[in-house]
Amino acid sequence: MKKIFKYLSILLTVALLGSFTACDLLQEPLEESAEVGLGIKVFFPTKVVAGQPMTINGSGFATARAVEFPNGVSVTDFEIVSNDMIRVTAPAGIAADGGLIKVITADGEAVSRLPLTLGSTSVSGYSLEAGATIKGGEQIEVYGTDLQFVCAIELPDAEGNPMRLEDECFYRKGENKIVITLPKKVFDGTYVAKLFTFDGKEFLLPELKYEPGAEGGHWEKKKTSIWANDGSHGAVSWSSDYRFAADANKTGEEIYAIPDDVWAEMKAGTFYVDVEAENPQIRITTGWWSTTWTGNDFMPGSEGLTDNGDGTWTLAVTLGDDPIMDVIDVQHLLVTGDRFTPKKLYFMK
Repeated sequence: MKKIFKYLSILLTVALLGSFTACDLLQEPLEESAEVGLGIKVFFPTKVVAGQPMTINGSGFATARAVEFPNGVSVTDFEIVSNDMIRVTAPAGIAADGGLIKVITADGEAVSRLPLTLGSTSVSGYSLEAGATIKGGEQIEVYGTDLQFVCAIELPDAEGNPMRLEDECFYRKGENKIVITLPKKVFDGTYVAKLFTFDGKEFLLPELKYEPGAEGGHWEKKKTSIWANDGSHGAVSWSSDYRFAADANKTGEEIYAIPDDVWAEMKAGTFYVDVEAENPQIRITTGWWSTTWTGNDFMPGSEGLTDNGDGTWTLAVTLGDDPIMDVIDVQHLLVTGDRFTPKKLYFMK
């Protein structure tokens, strides 16, 4: 009997030691996975030309010393926005067939999982032929490939001086089409305007007869900012970070309190949300998660969500008489979902 108890005691001890060892083996990788080290999660845009602004998201960037592009091109002049984000301008000399990018820090280097692609803009045509007449305030369409890299147009102002207008005033339809609305005050005459890309290419528009439009000196529509991400706020992953409130109903939970008159304008008309993403899933709901605008999420292919072709998407939001209007003042407005970073809210007017 003593021998039986002795053997049982030995077996129990072995079993307990085995269970502890198994637990230790299971716990160790869990503890390691909780530690976030140096790594590149994603970067935008994934297709670039020299001079193209880029954002790299990941972790462990605080001691970054260089960003290396395909073909071994190293950039040391960049902005460390946070430990999780770097802003950099794509350099000249990137390999034609693209490749992976690296972030090099004092502790090591991180390599992207996906490759960077090098773009090349070409223009195949315009909506107007040489000799046509166009008035200030009217539109001209540009067709081609990789048009997301067109960043400005130059033409004479009302006094005949060169006027360079940046791409915020372009309406992009993917990578193959741009719609440009002329300023109303243009020089009255026949001349050739120029398009510019980030990498310094120039494209000449057809020689057109330009005539001033009605009174005014602005673009027919332009972006009027409501809120812009200063770079300190990262990607959405079903979080409540991007919560907006009217100033009269702020509670301290919001990322930004919107002036009451602007809030009223958002409710009465259309505003736009720009996000940085490859494949976003966007939900416009309330801070209480009680009511979703339209009842649906917005993903590539959804009506109202436009791919700008440069790593960003634009969602047009018209609240109208949607049920969210009954609760939005008290419950606030939340931009959430997955796989994107909100960049700005604005009107087009």
